[in-house]
Amino acid sequence: MAVHKTINHTVTCLAKMPGIDGDHAEFDPMGSFKRGIIGSLSSTLSVEPDEFEVPPSPDLGDLALPVHAEAKRSGDTPDALSRRLADLVASAALDFVERVQPVGGYVNFFLRTESVADAVWSSISKLGEKYGENPSTPSRVIVEHTSANPVHPLHIGAARNAFFGDTLARLLRARHKTVTTHFYVDDTGRQTALAALAYKLLGEPEPSGKPDFYVGSLYVFANAFVELYDAKARLAEAEGDEEVKRVQSEIDEWMGVLAEQSKRDPAMFEALSRAFADLEDPVLALNQLMMEYEEGVGVTVKLVRKLVNHCLEGFKQTLRRANVNHDRFYFESDLLWDGSVELLLEKLRDSPYVKMEGRSLIFDAERAANELGLKELFGIPKTRVIPPLVLTRSDGTTLYTTRDLAYSVVKLSEADYVYNIIGAEQSTPQLQLKVALYSLGYKKIVNQVHVPYEHVELEGERMTSRRGRYIALDSVLDEAFNRSVDEVKRRNKELDDDTVKSIADKVSVAAIRFALISVNANKKISFSWDRVLNFESNSGPYALYTYVRTRSLLAKAGDTSRLQPDFSWLRSQDEHRLTVLIARLPEVVGYAADNLRPEALADYVLKLCDLFNSYYDSTPVLGAPDPALRDARLGLVVMLNRTLSSCFSLLGIVPPERM
Repeated sequence: MAVHKTINHTVTCLAKMPGIDGDHAEFDPMGSFKRGIIGSLSSTLSVEPDEFEVPPSPDLGDLALPVHAEAKRSGDTPDALSRRLADLVASAALDFVERVQPVGGYVNFFLRTESVADAVWSSISKLGEKYGENPSTPSRVIVEHTSANPVHPLHIGAARNAFFGDTLARLLRARHKTVTTHFYVDDTGRQTALAALAYKLLGEPEPSGKPDFYVGSLYVFANAFVELYDAKARLAEAEGDEEVKRVQSEIDEWMGVLAEQSKRDPAMFEALSRAFADLEDPVLALNQLMMEYEEGVGVTVKLVRKLVNHCLEGFKQTLRRANVNHDRFYFESDLLWDGSVELLLEKLRDSPYVKMEGRSLIFDAERAANELGLKELFGIPKTRVIPPLVLTRSDGTTLYTTRDLAYSVVKLSEADYVYNIIGAEQSTPQLQLKVALYSLGYKKIVNQVHVPYEHVELEGERMTSRRGRYIALDSVLDEAFNRSVDEVKRRNKELDDDTVKSIADKVSVAAIRFALISVNANKKISFSWDRVLNFESNSGPYALYTYVRTRSLLAKAGDTSRLQPDFSWLRSQDEHRLTVLIARLPEVVGYAADNLRPEALADYVLKLCDLFNSYYDSTPVLGAPDPALRDARLGLVVMLNRTLSSCFSLLGIVPPERM
């Protein structure tokens, strides 16, 4: 009981200090310590919690307050001001501060291990699995992610999008945002029409095998047949040897695609070969189908939606396997049929920045951005030239970005902030979109953020879905599963097959998710199996191994629910560093969510695992020489186990009970 009094006393004292919010103290132990320090400085200096920094080395303390800016304002030297502030904090005799050290324009704070551990233990005791949540100002947020074209299986690049978006949504919910995840279904474009045309020619059969793979085959065949027809027509009219050679090269390439694809599905190849040969003009048939769908012709709507839903069902199967869920699937075609796109076009036609070029409607994004001062507002260089945005083709039909304008209006009507997880190659269209909507008076568009990401390269393979060459996420997950089965069997020869498969299933998903989340979105990923499935360091399996290690230790300890640790027994440097790092989880969650950087959480997990494994390899826990020391160390492991569990939940990873 005396120990619990100590814990409660520490947290209560923190909650009563100037600037301390009792509820916030419950969620964010480190934030509470910052506020306690701020309270001791309030008579001299106004400081915000986010001004504190994490020192580059533990030798420089646990928190650092830079004073250079304040010294410049006050006329003091940084050294003099840091010494004065250090003396002020020292005189306040804060019971959670071990010592204060002024160094080179910083005030460094060394926290008492016992106080930090008490605060974390109290927080975990109250919050349980919610430990790590870091409440912020409530707002409605839409995260649009994945949004792959429904004409082929999800590939490894789409997986990066899906895992990033799903993790970001989880982090934002941990900030107590009301989050809705969207999948934008691009069902009105040429790609969908190609697959639908092939589906129609085959008589709309039920898919054989996984539906998205079936649709993917339809698309590749249809695209090749249409491109081949078009190339042959151009060859007949080609003039000059160079043009003939170039077009013939195209024909040879598409013949190669058909030959390659026919080996995968000979029956579909034979059926579609006959069907396309019977069409008088495949290009005309394709355009007719596209136009009918955009106009909402009943029989065509039924055909295309049936095909698209088959593909989406395949997507959902894959995403469920990888622990990804979407709250809403928003069809692009609905924006055409309900008049949203036409309404926006009417407004654009009246804009001074829109003109007709030939029979196409063009938005002058560069002029609008310059005259409205939008380059500075959107944080882009003044020297960057924004190309014109084509709103309609010469035949009057709309383009993807035009329809995306209407979708953005819908999203912003339903949310305070919108995050679009879209490839880096779409940066220009996303910028054109923002400029166009702002010019129409949609000022809230500043709250719509394009979160770009780079490509994933898998063992040097080049992907192109138009030619049927892509690395499907299902294939990557299958390979990860098979490799995980082998590794789990090697490590646990006594396990039965069902247990091995259950463990391998969790390990494989964790491996792929962690590998794609742990790299900054602005960097390309070179996917290597040796790194992804490394059980020894810097990977999802390594993090799971560490977690399972803590579970095993706690299982050997017996019932820990009544544990009353006296954390004053934690006296080593490793114990202090581990305790402080555990306490940082809520601020890491806040940083990762607010800065759209899920990789910060993955990096935190690896640091936590490295520190614990180093500690555990050199320090006896169950074999500690004193029962009180044993309980204190067990308490530390309990907190670590809870912290890792919270991290995995935020990363979309389900840990196994053993490995």
